[in-house]
Amino acid sequence: MRIGMRAAGVEAIIRRLLVGTSGKAPPSVDALEPRCLLAGTPLPSLTDLENANNAVVRFETTMGDIDLELFSSQAPITVANFLNYVTTGRYDNTIFHRNAINPNPFVLQGGGFGFEDGQGLVPMATDAPIVRETTGRQNIARTIAMARTGAINSATNQFFINYVTNSFLDPTAPTNGYAVFGRVIQGWDVVVSIQNLRSLNLTGNASFSGSVHAGAMNEFPVTNTYVEGQPIAEAHTIRIINAEIIKPTNVNGFFEQRLIMPEGFRSARTTETLDLYNPNTTTATYQVIVKYEWGLRDTVVYSGAISAGSKLRLRLSDAGDSSLNAVRANTPYSVIVETALPNGTPGPQPITGSVNRVDFNADTSEGMFNPAGYSDTQLRTWDFGRMERGPTSREYISWVSLDDTAGNVTVTMISASGSQSVTYSLDAYRRGGIAMHGRNLAAGTYSVRVTSTVPIVAYLSDWDIPATGQAYATSYTPAFGVMGLPGGGAAKGGAADVVVRTNFTSTLSIFNPGNTVASVTLNFWRTGRISTDPPISRLQSVNPQARVDFDLAAAALGIPLGESFSVTYTSSSASVSIQYTSFDNVGRNLSGTKKADGVASMLAARVAPTAYFTDGLIDPTRTDGSQTERISIFNPFADAGQTFTYTIRYYFSDGTSIDAFSGTLGANARVDHTTQSSSAVRNKASSNGAFRNYAIAVLASANDGETTTTVSGIVQLTRIDTTTGLSITTTGSASGFGYPYTDPIFLPPT
Repeated sequence: MRIGMRAAGVEAIIRRLLVGTSGKAPPSVDALEPRCLLAGTPLPSLTDLENANNAVVRFETTMGDIDLELFSSQAPITVANFLNYVTTGRYDNTIFHRNAINPNPFVLQGGGFGFEDGQGLVPMATDAPIVRETTGRQNIARTIAMARTGAINSATNQFFINYVTNSFLDPTAPTNGYAVFGRVIQGWDVVVSIQNLRSLNLTGNASFSGSVHAGAMNEFPVTNTYVEGQPIAEAHTIRIINAEIIKPTNVNGFFEQRLIMPEGFRSARTTETLDLYNPNTTTATYQVIVKYEWGLRDTVVYSGAISAGSKLRLRLSDAGDSSLNAVRANTPYSVIVETALPNGTPGPQPITGSVNRVDFNADTSEGMFNPAGYSDTQLRTWDFGRMERGPTSREYISWVSLDDTAGNVTVTMISASGSQSVTYSLDAYRRGGIAMHGRNLAAGTYSVRVTSTVPIVAYLSDWDIPATGQAYATSYTPAFGVMGLPGGGAAKGGAADVVVRTNFTSTLSIFNPGNTVASVTLNFWRTGRISTDPPISRLQSVNPQARVDFDLAAAALGIPLGESFSVTYTSSSASVSIQYTSFDNVGRNLSGTKKADGVASMLAARVAPTAYFTDGLIDPTRTDGSQTERISIFNPFADAGQTFTYTIRYYFSDGTSIDAFSGTLGANARVDHTTQSSSAVRNKASSNGAFRNYAIAVLASANDGETTTTVSGIVQLTRIDTTTGLSITTTGSASGFGYPYTDPIFLPPT
């Protein structure tokens, strides 16, 4: 019976608006698919909303973006149900299966099915049906309501958007009608464009053969490329690529900021934490989206609010707590943190974050990447200076697509004997990755370049494992994790904290991706140098599309073992990428009493306005010197006329802060400060176990007598624990885009 027969009665209407699903769990989606933020359409305005407290959901579809305001106060049950499907990722990659337009426009329906080439219709898993609410809202054009079966309280995941006013669908009695719970506030032109597509009866289409839901496909919208009578393919369907909350309930602002960590994994041996800090002057709302390589694409695992200036630690996995199920086990994932702030917040910044992961008896920690300010072109190329491939190691490179279109990712491994590449397809918003140890790659050291036809963020983790016959629990298996350098290399960069230690192999791995020889000047800056003294310099030549490991210990720099120093470089003929890596090579992969770890960091090519380290950690009961947490700052200004001042501030979970260190640095000077040397921080950490973990900000500026430039300097946090053996080094999270190190403000006066 046609829904166009408006007088057909309530039961006929209900049958037409049906579509229950089988309730089966969805099969695994094609591997490596995630979701991310807002591919392009500008966010709506708060003035577009009826109520600024309402949540807003965006459907990114293959026809364009549709933004939905949800009537939380009028339809709390229905809205909560709808948002649950959104936050568990079950609307991602679903199709609009019904375009009811004959004889007149009626509704657009979706939410219940995916469609995959070779598999056909894929019913999405449903939760328990909900009670039909009487909301007082009418089914007018642009509104959205939940579809159901003939039972009044049977709605689960399927929804419909009213093309026109359908007053006969309004609830007029306890036994009929459909509860309106939202409306389209942006993207109505997208809805109309879907309405204008062909709507075909495909109940007998070969692609739906055998599906118990084929009978519901009698008003199926198809793209203009579909040839009638042929099997349906994914390319012929209208899909919701991504469904996401873009404005939370009761927050007068949208999720406009994000940080990204491509790498995460939970196993029986991993402990992984996500540390967050709110640098804003007002409470910030966050949602943490975990994106899996397979199965349902993603889930919002945490959401909430952080007070201004407060610190928060979230647990993702814990080897000692099997009851912690924030993330799925044995499924690689990425993490995105999104921030919403009240409209008008001065100088809005993202909630800063870092991910700390203990695995394989080793520790990695890195600040999350802030993509703000980078162009799509810059985010299509990522470099890593050093990857160590060996029989007792595991290396992973992961990436996340930031685009709503499909692309390709090419990973090129460069060694002394040449290069080799492998290319992977990458669907919209997918997480991708490669396990190097599974590629039959020859043992040795490599540089790696990751290029993509769409913008991505890329990360490298390099883990040792015990040698054959060695005890896993007691083997020395160091590791490092490092965020790649985006943009295809740089002509200038630096690292604040580099150390050559006894028995350690400490290198600067230089990769030249260009077509000409790179002549790289390496400058080494010691603490306490007189500003008029030149740095210790070495010149290193690197052939085109090749790599070199500069051995810091063998370079005879004249810097004592164990002394921290800074490194900068200038490449006059080609942009390069440089990575600092340091390992103790004595007893690696063998069982014994040794406890040590490796560290690595790409030399920074940009200088942030403010740098944040959110995973600060101290045990104040340990006073034997076995733990060191060091914050290093290098003043990038070569002009002695610039007065560079800094403050190192510690933030705690109760919203308090301590300015532990401050000072002034001369041109190209450096300083180290250790957390342990601040009695105020030690006393705070001793007062409550919750305060042993904190965030740290490096707040700095330069003044030339006329202009003040807010810039953190080149900074680094290094933590070494000789009792546990765990060590990390990180450049933290940037508050914003900052300045390239090649900017003229850092040059000496002319």
